[in-house]
Amino acid sequence: MRYGSKQALVDDIRTAYASLCAVIDAIPRRSLRVPGVWGDAWTVSDLVAHLGEWQRMFLRWYEEGLTDVTPELPAAGYKWSELPKLNRAIWERHRSQPFQAVWADFCDGHRRILDVVESLPAGQLLEPGQFGWTGRNSLAAYVGPNSASHYRFALKVLKRWRKLAPASAGARPHQRSRLSRARRESTKPAGSRTRPRR
Repeated sequence: MRYGSKQALVDDIRTAYASLCAVIDAIPRRSLRVPGVWGDAWTVSDLVAHLGEWQRMFLRWYEEGLTDVTPELPAAGYKWSELPKLNRAIWERHRSQPFQAVWADFCDGHRRILDVVESLPAGQLLEPGQFGWTGRNSLAAYVGPNSASHYRFALKVLKRWRKLAPASAGARPHQRSRLSRARRESTKPAGSRTRPRR
């Protein structure tokens, strides 16, 4: 995505992040490690770890570029044509981490990317060739895909999963809550109160 201004880039990152956080917040905790979110094995936690790792990779590219080191893109030992292999390695590296650690890393990466974007003048973000390692591209051409665009990709994945997954997997918490409440209402004694759970 091309950005017409620094503010447009900042707004896009913040909006996509807020939307993704809202969707993840609505998923019951027990469903965060249910496989099948993306492919056969990935969980919500794995997807968040994937986003966090790509944020870290961008931050490494940027920081190495500031020291006149040409960063290895996308990662050491990988070419752009080997993204499936790289993504598999990321999944292997993070799949056993607890969700809280994965989430904290993701949120930290998001904050650090916003710090970079907000600290730079618009010209350095939007004009091509401002950094040696970006070549003919602007820095925003690397920021967007590793933040806002990636968040939107994850949103699509999660929305599709929530639509297709069985309610018993907890992928559709609001629908499940209404169904559970209706079942409880039909079996509870008159006058008793039951609070819906997520």
